[in-house]
Amino acid sequence: MSQRPSQQQLLPECLENILSNLSETKDLYSCLLVNRFWCTVVVPYLWKYPFNIAGESKERCNMIIRTYLSCVSEDSRKKLLNAGINMSEYPCKPLFDYISYLQDLIIDQNTFDVVPLIFRLKNIKISSQHEIQQKLQIMSANDEWIFKSQKQLVEQELAKVLLKGCTKLHSLEIYQCDFLSNLIPKILLSSKLDNHNRPTSSSSKSLLLLNNSSPSPSSSSSSSSSNNSSNQLFYALREFSCGSLSDDKPTYDFLMMMANNCKFINSIKIHDIASLRLGKALASLVSSQNYLSCIDLNYSNFYNFSTYEQIFHSLFNDQYNQIQLPPHLQHLFQPKLSDNTKKKNSSDNSPSLNRLKLTKTILNNIQKPTLDFMIKKCNKLHSLELNNCVSINSLAPLQHSLTKLNNLKIFCYEQDLNFITEFFQISNINLKNIFLGWKINSPPHPTTTFTTSQLLFNTFNSPSPISTYNLEESFKRIQILSNHCTNVENLYLETIFPKELLLIFKSLIHLQKLSITFNEQTNWDDYMEELGENIPKELKWIEIRNRKNLPFSINGLQVFLKKVKEINEDLELGFKNTQYIDIIKKYDIKINNYDFNW
Repeated sequence: MSQRPSQQQLLPECLENILSNLSETKDLYSCLLVNRFWCTVVVPYLWKYPFNIAGESKERCNMIIRTYLSCVSEDSRKKLLNAGINMSEYPCKPLFDYISYLQDLIIDQNTFDVVPLIFRLKNIKISSQHEIQQKLQIMSANDEWIFKSQKQLVEQELAKVLLKGCTKLHSLEIYQCDFLSNLIPKILLSSKLDNHNRPTSSSSKSLLLLNNSSPSPSSSSSSSSSNNSSNQLFYALREFSCGSLSDDKPTYDFLMMMANNCKFINSIKIHDIASLRLGKALASLVSSQNYLSCIDLNYSNFYNFSTYEQIFHSLFNDQYNQIQLPPHLQHLFQPKLSDNTKKKNSSDNSPSLNRLKLTKTILNNIQKPTLDFMIKKCNKLHSLELNNCVSINSLAPLQHSLTKLNNLKIFCYEQDLNFITEFFQISNINLKNIFLGWKINSPPHPTTTFTTSQLLFNTFNSPSPISTYNLEESFKRIQILSNHCTNVENLYLETIFPKELLLIFKSLIHLQKLSITFNEQTNWDDYMEELGENIPKELKWIEIRNRKNLPFSINGLQVFLKKVKEINEDLELGFKNTQYIDIIKKYDIKINNYDFNW
């Protein structure tokens, strides 16, 4: 008797594990065509992070928005049809509930630009963004009014379908744009309606509080249907980023509503918020988090610390990062403790924050109470990044509390380097990763405005000839680093001198990655043999960032490479200058010019 072929298939969990290891998006699209089972598994996987896949492509983002628009209700379809929007190309019911899979939502002018979509729905052929602008400019006043009305309606209906269907959101990025202006009122209206219909009995309040205080999103799935729409949208949120938001009441109310609904965010990134009112709302959002681990405060241009002061107060104040439960429910979550034990636990309690990043912030007016909070509560900080900040010496009192710091990344001005050397001396035999860059010129005035091309994160001023005094100071910094940070594995430095590099090689025996620029006013040939003889055995990659002038000859490089091959055969080079590539290949050393990272 012939046996039928086995119908056994991979479990969905196994297939998802396989898909997670596919690096190319085109491979995922190919998987859609294998069979129906594969399709049902791959589609949710693809639609978890559609905007990440789309990247900066407006065309791909527009395709995603078109797909989401096809998920609108029948009533919404009728509204759009009555407004002159042709919905015939969309099926009445899509094969998949695409929005329900969404976990990473990015809202900005690039991702949610509905103007090309409306032209398409009106059967107006366009080939480029430039052509769109031309068509908008030649519209009559009446056509322009109709077009704006249609645009607003499409954005409102998209907002509705997102608000209703997006229940698994883990990451949210919002930047000021037309769509956000239509989304926020919908969220606020939904929240008000649900608050109006919410039961107010003491037992119902307790249940709602329990739902909001549970750290596990999976445990809340059974009760998600009873939660309001805005709570469903934000309940599973773990990462939040915002930037350049309008300083108006709806935006403030929206952030305050998030503070009431979001309790389990791990990472908050705030870009270009200069308004004190929005700073207060974001401070409330920060203070309501129970598991916050990363704060990234980022200005594009230089601003004073005043807006972020509120956020820091809320972050480091004793009363925050605590779940407040009614007395009759506290015993369900923690054992009964004696008064002495409670006092001891409350005094030892530390925040969960372990990563802090400040960008383009003027720190000279930071208040003492804020520093006191930081000193007390930053004792678990693992990563500190100060990117192009002014007056980082103001943070000197913080140094003693950063005893567990592993990662230090600083771009600063030369006069602030004393802060770094003091920091190395005080804290940190624990430092594993140091990324230190500096500018020689003076810091900007607070009112100075910069273009993107001038941001320090992207470019550095070319170093000027260094005086004897600066050379001595430079060697002193490297000497302190080598003496106190002996466990460093990854190191990025600005212009370096031969004796400094030799000291690094001899002292930092655990070094694995090193990125440096050789000082071009020094003849390195006399040091190349000694440098090669002292290359750390654990060093896997060294990057020489000089692009034009190399301060050593072909012979000097050959001497260095010959000694390196005797000690460290697996060493790879990052080499931006093409002049000596053939020499490096001759010694069978791999060239990998990937970006320096931790």
